[in-house]
Amino acid sequence: MPHTMNRRSLLKMLVSRNANTVDPLFEKYRRKKFFNRKYSAGINARTSPVSSGLAAYTGAWTINEAAYLLRHTQFGFKKSDADAFVNLGMNAAVDLLLNFTNTTPSPPVNYYQPDAADENGLAYGSDWTQNVFTSGAIGGTTNTNRTRGLAAWCFALGLNQDLNIREKMSLFWYHFIPIDFTVVRISQNSYCGSNSARICYDYMKYFRENCLGNFKSIIRNMATQPAMMYYLNNQANSKNAPDENFAREVMELFTLGKDPLSEYTQEDVVQAAKVLTGWRVKNLNAYPTTTTYDDTLHDKTTKTFSSFFNNTTINGTGANELDAFVDMIFSKSVVVSEYICRRLYRFFVYYDIDATIEANVITPLAQVFVANNWNIQPVLDTLFKSQHFYDMANRGAYIKSPLDLVIGSLRTFNINTTISDATNYNAQYKIWNDFNSNFLLPIEQVMGTIPNVSGWNAFYQKPSFHEYWINSTTTQKRFSFLSSIFNGYTKTFNGLSTRIEVDVIAWVKQFPNEVVIDPDLLVDQCVKYLLPIDLSTTVKNTLKMQNLLSNQTDNNYWTVAWSNYISNPSNTTYTSTVKTRLKSLLLTITQLAEYQLM
Repeated sequence: MPHTMNRRSLLKMLVSRNANTVDPLFEKYRRKKFFNRKYSAGINARTSPVSSGLAAYTGAWTINEAAYLLRHTQFGFKKSDADAFVNLGMNAAVDLLLNFTNTTPSPPVNYYQPDAADENGLAYGSDWTQNVFTSGAIGGTTNTNRTRGLAAWCFALGLNQDLNIREKMSLFWYHFIPIDFTVVRISQNSYCGSNSARICYDYMKYFRENCLGNFKSIIRNMATQPAMMYYLNNQANSKNAPDENFAREVMELFTLGKDPLSEYTQEDVVQAAKVLTGWRVKNLNAYPTTTTYDDTLHDKTTKTFSSFFNNTTINGTGANELDAFVDMIFSKSVVVSEYICRRLYRFFVYYDIDATIEANVITPLAQVFVANNWNIQPVLDTLFKSQHFYDMANRGAYIKSPLDLVIGSLRTFNINTTISDATNYNAQYKIWNDFNSNFLLPIEQVMGTIPNVSGWNAFYQKPSFHEYWINSTTTQKRFSFLSSIFNGYTKTFNGLSTRIEVDVIAWVKQFPNEVVIDPDLLVDQCVKYLLPIDLSTTVKNTLKMQNLLSNQTDNNYWTVAWSNYISNPSNTTYTSTVKTRLKSLLLTITQLAEYQLM
């Protein structure tokens, strides 16, 4: 079972500079005021206004800048990745992140067979993404298991990501244009209860494969994705019973936003709903599942839009009206481009966009977006190579999402989550789902589980944005997760036991021995790779003395211990000594509030 601790034990583990009897992380990040937000005098208070813009970054390129780039574009990073980025230089590092060949990972499989037989007779370990239940009478249990497996598969994609932006960008699209796996599964539509996992997989696969693609094409494709048809109920939208749900959200959330320049009206929503009538998923019990146009369900009247859309009319021409509607939305190029650039900025940089950042970053970035015909990649290339992105004011200011914390920590500390028997799919999927259910769900973020169509509050909800990740419950559970992976725990599934634990000795051995043997250099390097901002010499000395020196003052107290271990690693006493001290050091660093930042 995961390691748990009471509040007294948790507070004792915090570094001595936090001697208060309150939860220091909660105190640092919780909302002080709901309106006209005020921070405590914490490390995440960004200097304002930040005047840097999109001019090319020409400053220093060190481990600090490389790690900052990786933290914001990956779920954590391995030391080897950061070192490689330092050697590449900024331009080549960004190019590597953004230029990659689309590959399709191994699909989710039947892992549930030992616990519940597949109701279609699909073999254990087989790909279910094309396996169809043709009758609604069976398949509900299997579909529920497949849905759970899809969430585990999504977790594994982040955990085993390549050195590019694909998985982080897939999260951006998922939070921005989301579906909830369970909402789709339990909808009242025919065959959803037995086939929803397949179309949710197709939805996730589409965004992953097009994560840096053309935004206009993404919106057009998303409008008829079967999973979205069910999630926002356009499946029920017809001339005799118009449903405004998708019509409203495609404008309010996915393209135009609610910023002052976005002046579409309720009547525009009504007219858009008419445009969108007649699209139907009619073959959910077949593969491939597609959305087609049904002329008998379509409102063929002329649709007239408001002055915001220049009183555009869309005639009752049938299926082509959807394309005309998308064209009309994107004719508002300034509104659409600035809205999307704000969403990208808040996901990759910081939530606070004042007038200076609007003028120096958002407006010119939006112009890049339009000039490149709505392609996402040039926008990110410009942002990630800019002075503003690497501005010191942006570093250590952004609270990690739960996925960044959990997946990032597992990757950063090279924790092995791959089971020893590759054919034991049941054990492997349950390991992945254990992280979803026991660690991510309690801190309020799991792929496939979304609060509402707006996504997770932390990415969009004014005025607090990322502060929503932090409350008195999630704070303690964040600390508890980190304690769990350092103290270690064993999971046994389907007869196979897997140990989840940071190998602290192996982790520090990534550094040259001349660094590890010197406690000052070792603490300094650990801070560089684990924290987004540096610590004072005083704090570093405290970390060194309390952990590596076991409250002694002579550096030799660590140097001798490490030298003894290196000379005879099979000696259990030597090994235990260095392991205990390293575990104390690394756990203490991760229990600092700074570790919760990017």
